Amino acid sequence: MVKARVLSFGSLSSSLVRNQTQSFIDLVHREIPRLTCQLTVLPSTVDEEDKANQVFTAVSATEVEYLASLITSNQIHAVVMEVADLPLIPPEGMDILCAPPRFTPFDAYLNRQGHIMDEMDPGSRVGVLSNRSKFQMEHLWPDINFQIMHGGVDKAMETHMRHSEIDGLVLPAAATEHLGIQGIVAEIYEPGFILPGPGQGSLVVMGRSNDKETRKDLASLHCPATLVEIQAEMAFRRRMISDQDLPVGVLARVTGKEVTIEGSTGACVNRIMVNGPLAQYDDIGAGLAMQLMSSGDALADLLEAEFPDGLPPEDEEIDLGASEELDGEDDQPDELDAEIAALKDADDFSDPDEYHA
Repeated sequence: MVKARVLSFGSLSSSLVRNQTQSFIDLVHREIPRLTCQLTVLPSTVDEEDKANQVFTAVSATEVEYLASLITSNQIHAVVMEVADLPLIPPEGMDILCAPPRFTPFDAYLNRQGHIMDEMDPGSRVGVLSNRSKFQMEHLWPDINFQIMHGGVDKAMETHMRHSEIDGLVLPAAATEHLGIQGIVAEIYEPGFILPGPGQGSLVVMGRSNDKETRKDLASLHCPATLVEIQAEMAFRRRMISDQDLPVGVLARVTGKEVTIEGSTGACVNRIMVNGPLAQYDDIGAGLAMQLMSSGDALADLLEAEFPDGLPPEDEEIDLGASEELDGEDDQPDELDAEIAALKDADDFSDPDEYHA
């Protein structure tokens, strides 16, 4: 008798990360019953004070390194991660093994009383997770006091729900789905209103780059269109910013045989949208960033976020955190070219107005 393979998934103990991982495991068990998955809840070795000072959605930068070390040392097969939390360049030896269909990529507003933002009193305190949402929200609601919440979604939820230190909270809509708290979502913002961040609403399974067996096992759950969108947005992000929290919004959508990507900086008043063939997703995303960076308004937005208290003295070097020039070699999985070719042969594989797990 052939012994059934067991896929081991590692997850940090936070509610959001654990729920995301469990939801993917449930999907595996429904769609690929021959596979058995094991969930290992891992205690974070990261100093809580360090996490408290970081801006992220579910997993901090230092926790990403910790999880990567467990994968590359063969202690676990894979982890389920928010694309928004991925580093610009994956940790050495790691890659995306599976990108399931994208969840809702938009922002949601949570309020215990059910009030929408227009109903909030002037001076109300509303938590946000990034400079991106802060800049856009302040432009639309200048009378509201938007505060950046450090420590991720779980910490922000505790601040809002348990301690009532803020009057409302803006989160990725996908995070509310994973936490099962849609009941306190007062409104969801379409991208024409609030442009989301790179990778928002997307989960990926990260594993060892050479783990062809796991990649093959999960192939039926993989959505090539989602991966193209992710790669286009990450190319935009790499060219636009480094790991700093700058006010940059972007959203890519695959329709037919093309990928369309829209981006902006700051208050998201000046937007640029470009599109092109699927196979050129990297050039399209990076090219959009270059167009934005050529705008004086965009540079002003980035400088304002980087130096909220004013520019440093003239003799002090200014670093906007622009990524290093890439050599043109894509970091996408080897299989992506084949996936794009398959997508080109498909009649239709993505509805830009609908996102679902």
